[in-house]
Amino acid sequence: MRVLLINPSSWVADTSWVFKTLLSPLPPQGIAYIAAVLEKDGVGVSLIDQYAVGLSNERLVSIIDRGAYDLVGFSCLTPTMGNVTAISGGIRKLKKEVKVVLGNIHATVFAEELLEEGIADIVVRGEGEYTMRQLTSVLKNHRDLSTVEGISFRQNGKVIRNTDREPIRNLDELPYPAWHLLDLRYYKEVALASLYETAFPMQASRGCPYRCIFCAQEKIHSLPRYRKIETVVDELEHMHKRFRVRTFGFNDAYFPFSFEHGMGFCEEVIARGLHKVIKWGTELRVDQANRALLKKMKEAGVHIIMYGFESGNQDVLNRAKKKARIEQAYEAMRLTKEAGILSLGFFILGLPGETKKTCQETIAFAKKLDCDFVKFNIAIPYPGSEFYEMHKDKLKEKLKEPEKFTSWYDWSTYKPDLVYIPEGMTAQELIRMQRKAMFEFYVRPRIIIRHIIRRSISLRNFILGAYILVTRFLRNYLSPDKE
Repeated sequence: MRVLLINPSSWVADTSWVFKTLLSPLPPQGIAYIAAVLEKDGVGVSLIDQYAVGLSNERLVSIIDRGAYDLVGFSCLTPTMGNVTAISGGIRKLKKEVKVVLGNIHATVFAEELLEEGIADIVVRGEGEYTMRQLTSVLKNHRDLSTVEGISFRQNGKVIRNTDREPIRNLDELPYPAWHLLDLRYYKEVALASLYETAFPMQASRGCPYRCIFCAQEKIHSLPRYRKIETVVDELEHMHKRFRVRTFGFNDAYFPFSFEHGMGFCEEVIARGLHKVIKWGTELRVDQANRALLKKMKEAGVHIIMYGFESGNQDVLNRAKKKARIEQAYEAMRLTKEAGILSLGFFILGLPGETKKTCQETIAFAKKLDCDFVKFNIAIPYPGSEFYEMHKDKLKEKLKEPEKFTSWYDWSTYKPDLVYIPEGMTAQELIRMQRKAMFEFYVRPRIIIRHIIRRSISLRNFILGAYILVTRFLRNYLSPDKE
């Protein structure tokens, strides 16, 4: 049994100069985990990261045509579906015997539609590791697909949905991701996080006890589960020794999960001396920020902390079910600065209940918080989120252009047909507010001088960032609102 797993690119990633400049590829942890489980089961596995390698759809289909693969699997997020559909169509023409399997959030949400449209033979819903292990075994031995939990498939013209698979309870039993199947030279920096070397993703948990309306991860990780501190640090140590990795980024919903867990993790890192040879970044909830914890995280090598501040208006935060208060954000940033840790703030403009006034409050809020880096996103109702469910009847037509379901879509350059616009605002107003936010935050002497002194932005990215701000953001910021 030979399996090829693909991390597909997207139209935005392939065409947007801003995207390519600011968003360097990260090693695809999801398919690397699946590959590790399959390898352990004796399956021959190959991985291709289409975006990182820069392969066209035609070139990728040619590679598949020449390979003796029995199954080709895609990790499907909504913006990548244009490429997935094209590549799947190419496989159908040249290799009809190859099984096309789709997984991840978009495939989980739209399993029936993808099967009916003929884009997939099988859809893996939810977490994919053990489902793919059972699926490959069943296909190899020509057994009945109805025995595989967690899949949907088409048989005799009818879509069949098998029972759901239970989430993996013990995450520590999973093997380490199969990073050896990727060319790690393609992963060089994370410009947004001021990391200028390969930053490997780490996962200390799956799922989240919070239910923000704009987050779709619950569709894959429905149950919060946490790894043991020792096994997480074991993996850090393994990656440093085997691949000489010095930089890590936790991709949990937030990490650490509690004061006790965070202190224990940091103490374990320090006890092994890893704090002397590695650095790491993480996203933290504002209500988890604590002086003692942040001090210990700094000692343990944390490089940057990312906070999802989202909005400077408490009513907008409440509507989004963020379960955080404005004053907690100010305190978190005060303590982060006190600890001497770099910060990146995420903000969303255009959430339900948003107005021009609340957008302006968020811009002022961001400037007062005084993070080192910020990113202002226009609100996107990602399929799988409660936000999407609230408006899905109006969004079905929008899904014909899946590339627009990303915060990286450049609405000022392309047609300003936003996926979602809050009542009382126009697309032009929202786009202008986003550009206004970025320009007003970064074009301040104190921010420019801070980064020059700290050298927290490379000279190359400093020049590119200035160019983007002037040619893209300033132009749109100064243009008048109009229909």
